[in-house]
Amino acid sequence: MRKLLIVALLPLAACQSNWEKGEAAQPSGTGGSRSFAATGFTSVDLRGPDDVDVRTGANFAVTAEGDSAVLDKLDIRVDGDTLRVGRKDSHDWSMRSERGVKIHVVMPKLGGASVAGSGNLTADRGEGAFHASIAGSGNLSIGELRATDADLSIAGSGDIQVAGSATKLSASIAGSGDIDAAGFSASAADVSIAGSGSIRSTVKGEATVSIIGSGDAELTGGAKCHVSKIGSGEARCN
Repeated sequence: MRKLLIVALLPLAACQSNWEKGEAAQPSGTGGSRSFAATGFTSVDLRGPDDVDVRTGANFAVTAEGDSAVLDKLDIRVDGDTLRVGRKDSHDWSMRSERGVKIHVVMPKLGGASVAGSGNLTADRGEGAFHASIAGSGNLSIGELRATDADLSIAGSGDIQVAGSATKLSASIAGSGDIDAAGFSASAADVSIAGSGSIRSTVKGEATVSIIGSGDAELTGGAKCHVSKIGSGEARCN
């Protein structure tokens, strides 16, 4: 169990070391709303306790609403092709109980999303070679994902919910988080669980499943599973 905790914390350490990369987006507005001049990104990275809603649209837009004092602490920046959403002086954000604010993002195409901390990220759609990850207790939801390769990973207790389809699904869980992909279909899958987390999905072809601990994998759609496991966890394939 101690090894699982160390594995789960590694992404958090990486997030801290990379946070201040990129160019900060300048905010405008007062009171309970802000706008940020940020364009040219294809993925969104959320760190901390805030919530992000991503919608597909022709033009880029990043706005935020909530308590004015909290809005002033937002650190929103573009690092390469990634929009990073977090807090200024955020080295101890994982320990705070401060109420979060809501950030609204409009972008032409979402190709990846990540959450580190206790915040929630929801997106209406995603596409391409898509990577979605959680480190911590936050949640990530994608309404419709049309991907070539879908890479979903959890380190901690957060949950991922996704619907849509992909040619290949790669899913990994380290901890107690769950991947609810019951409305998601893939031609093939590679599933790894270390801990008590679980996954549900539809797989129409070959699936490799590795379980260490009490986690469960439920793969429907005629999945042909090759299973290795240590512990009480189960793989149900049909």
